[in-house]
Amino acid sequence: MSPSASLAICILSLLVGWYLSQLRPKHYPAIILCLSLAWLWFTGPSAPGFGLSTGSGWVLLNQAVDQLVPVD
Repeated sequence: MSPSASLAICILSLLVGWYLSQLRPKHYPAIILCLSLAWLWFTGPSAPGFGLSTGSGWVLLNQAVDQLVPVD
């Protein structure tokens, strides 16, 4: 993948994440995780797919920990 295509995918994923966070902030990381895992399944290893799945997985993990152990 060329650097410009990688940058375009990164910017597109940021915009999609921002838009979905406006709609349902708790659900968009799960949607991104599922889509990126499907992308990795069909196309094989790629840096953007791996980055999206890792990042959204961390967000889901942080949300779960915040619900289990409240800071208040």
